[in-house]
Amino acid sequence: MLELTVSNIGGIERETLTLAPGVTLVTGPNASNKTSLLKAFAFALGTESAPLRSGATEGWVDLSNERIDVHRRISHNNGETKVDGKPLLENRGELSGDPAALATFVNLLEFNPFRTAIRHGDSIESLLMAPLEVEVLEAERAELIETKQELDDEIDNLDGSETELERVQKKHSSVKKELDELNKRLSDLRNRRTPTEGQDAIAEHHQEQADLNADRQRLSSEIQDIVESIERLEDRRTAALETASEARQEAKSYDPEEIRTNRRELRERLDTADERIETLQTAVTANREMLDLDIDWAGSHEHNLSADRTRCWACGAMADTDSFETTIEEILGTISDERDKRSEIQPRLDELDADLESYNDAQSRAADSEDRARELEVTIEQRRNSVRTKRELLADINNELSEVQEEIDGLRETHDERTDDLDDEIEQTQKEVLSKQSELTRLESVLSDVRADTERREELTQEREEIRERIQTLTEQIEQAERQLRESFNTTVADLIEKLGFDSFERIWLDGSFEIVVAREIDGTVRRSPVAHLSEGEREMVGLVCGLAGYLTYDLDESVPVLLLDSLGAFDIGRLEPLISYFSDRTDYLLVAVYPEIANQMSFETQKLGASPSVS
Repeated sequence: MLELTVSNIGGIERETLTLAPGVTLVTGPNASNKTSLLKAFAFALGTESAPLRSGATEGWVDLSNERIDVHRRISHNNGETKVDGKPLLENRGELSGDPAALATFVNLLEFNPFRTAIRHGDSIESLLMAPLEVEVLEAERAELIETKQELDDEIDNLDGSETELERVQKKHSSVKKELDELNKRLSDLRNRRTPTEGQDAIAEHHQEQADLNADRQRLSSEIQDIVESIERLEDRRTAALETASEARQEAKSYDPEEIRTNRRELRERLDTADERIETLQTAVTANREMLDLDIDWAGSHEHNLSADRTRCWACGAMADTDSFETTIEEILGTISDERDKRSEIQPRLDELDADLESYNDAQSRAADSEDRARELEVTIEQRRNSVRTKRELLADINNELSEVQEEIDGLRETHDERTDDLDDEIEQTQKEVLSKQSELTRLESVLSDVRADTERREELTQEREEIRERIQTLTEQIEQAERQLRESFNTTVADLIEKLGFDSFERIWLDGSFEIVVAREIDGTVRRSPVAHLSEGEREMVGLVCGLAGYLTYDLDESVPVLLLDSLGAFDIGRLEPLISYFSDRTDYLLVAVYPEIANQMSFETQKLGASPSVS
């Protein structure tokens, strides 16, 4: 046995029920809080919230037996809602911690989101797919696609690095070969002459000159490289500033405070419309049930020669049956108006959500681009300082070279007449050696950079391939999940229709766009139509059947010990009883809210709100 105690939930001030395993019909007249009781049970299972009784600041639900002990509280304080206590489904089954799945496929009440979506002809894809966490896979895929694009751009910037590496390697080999030949030639020339004191001094100055020339060549190359890098950085900074300016301009086109204010107003209007629809729908149901009663109980119905009269369920007065029908039509008209208001509000609310997201995205892009521009400016300034420092060093080297050349010229003026063409050739060869050495050093630096670019491109290409494979895997996982869910759901719906005898429909299935399609025989021809073209009663029937199919598709009967049903007016007793019997074997506790006249026609355990348990 399972004991449920409810306090200040919905219209219930305090109620305690003892439930036996199997089917329990929760019965009572209209406005007897049957739905409130089921909402309280769902709250104990794991829904995120429950409606508080009017005027109450705190409500609670206790659910217990020899194996279960659940205590959940909900309170409102200064506009904030607080929920305490662990629900039954926490740490239980694959769907533990997923209140959306619970609300969609276990808590199958009148305004269940799945039934409501089918009732209004809205999309059910997100509701049906939510337990599969496909949105997580799609978010990961989108992030990977963005990363892959960034890698594509970087790889494009490095295109040609392999060709450049081959060219620089060939040039390096050629220069090295020329340098080896010059060194051999210089060695031969030196062996052919006897150095003198003057020649030795000149040679020393030549060596000093060579060292200075090498330093000058290196500094000039470094300055050129830094200047070119500054130009590239300035281009990137300009692009970042342009992006930031465009994003800021885009953000200025929105008024976030106005958007938020309008969104709050629209949400309040939407909630008000939903509350009025629920209230009015309850009134319609109550009036229809008064008209449809087959039993004249407690003097509620009387006949005379002029007209049939029925006692009003709300005030107790006798009224013409036509008055009830007029009232129903008026209420239905009001419901239709409220639904039209809701249909007008929702697109406007979606548009405001999109505007707010666009504003936030523009602000984020502007901030990121401005940060990137500031970082680039710092780097540019650092490199400008480096250029200034190196140019100062280069000026000093040029001055030293001038001084050395003056000393060489002075030595040559005093050099004895034995200086001959061999010395000039040695000098020229030395200069050529130094030039080749400087060029070789520069090429080695370039070669190192090009090798780094080539290796980086290979790494990026490998990373891109791994990301591409992951994107493909995610795409296949998403498509497979959608395909398997669709196939399983359709098989389950077909099985339900067959076993429960819903002969008004030939077939109900989920198409490739995740739209519910119905096929039925009309004038001997099977015709298909969307749910939106069905009558209100047929949509109610399809919504509940599809919700129950979701319950079976996700094997919730194996992880969730209860199934909650109400608003079953679309089902006659011939279909309702087999449906309840079918699902009684697929859950520990099946709670169904019905009116007393329906409960009296079935042999299931009945709980009357405010009365002792009884069996009908």
